[in-house]
Amino acid sequence: MTMNVHQFLLILLARKKIILGTLLVTVLLALGWSLAQQKTYEATASVLLNYKGVDPLTGLTMPGQLMPGYMATQMDIIGSKNVALRVVDALQLASSPAVVQQFREANDGKGSVRDWLADLLLKKLEIMPSRESSVVEISFSGADPVFAAAVANAFAEEYRRVGVQLKTEPSKNAS
Repeated sequence: MTMNVHQFLLILLARKKIILGTLLVTVLLALGWSLAQQKTYEATASVLLNYKGVDPLTGLTMPGQLMPGYMATQMDIIGSKNVALRVVDALQLASSPAVVQQFREANDGKGSVRDWLADLLLKKLEIMPSRESSVVEISFSGADPVFAAAVANAFAEEYRRVGVQLKTEPSKNAS
């Protein structure tokens, strides 16, 4: 026994109260959940990884994105504790009395405010490589849009500084 379209529509019409009630409850629950959620803003800074490396076997200069592990290494540097500590220092987050008070309440005063803040920043940081390009997007989520933008930009700037330092430090040590 097969059902045709007319019979199917009659079944739906007979159950219209159940269908509309379910739809109404779903919409109201989604609206309530959306209103109850705290607003979160995400700021993104894009970084171009433009590096030409020398292949150790052939001695040929090749783009960094063709070198195995280059992008992963750069993403690890961006998301490193060292860069996060530099961001904390650049934004002077550890000098705020309110932040120090939150640190004391959270950790009973054990450890370092800088380390605690760096760990908090890294939890809300997301680093995503762009497909088939040398661009990496650094995103930070937070309740304040200005703060989120400042942190994302600070991570990009401190990564740039660490990159320069990593390139010049061996030359300084050798001389």
